Amino acid sequence: MIINSRAFSLTEAATKLGMTEQEVLRLSQYGYLEQSKPENGSTRIIQSSLEKYAARSGIALQEVRKPSVGRSESLTVQETMTKLGLLTEVAVHRLIQAGKLKAQMEKGIYKVDAGSVRNYILGA
Repeated sequence: MIINSRAFSLTEAATKLGMTEQEVLRLSQYGYLEQSKPENGSTRIIQSSLEKYAARSGIALQEVRKPSVGRSESLTVQETMTKLGLLTEVAVHRLIQAGKLKAQMEKGIYKVDAGSVRNYILGA
């Protein structure tokens, strides 16, 4: 394990690789990605191992946008898709239509309420 190196959360690593968090966790469990020391109990993926895996696999790493808002943040449909491990944006829209997720239109873009995503994950 490498200490004091740049590491990404599962969500950030999944976004960079264009995968779900479950797929990234599986890759780290199989030894394809190296985990760093956990921060606040969450799994962290070392940047260099992420870059090496992407180079070997021919994957172009995506940019990770930092959330600009705090606790009452909202997520884009794409971010919600990644967070929930869904494969299509349609699946997110179906959850919104079914009332399982709350969303609103901001500047022509659907924004999903992060609290409703947390509640959906927790089953509340």
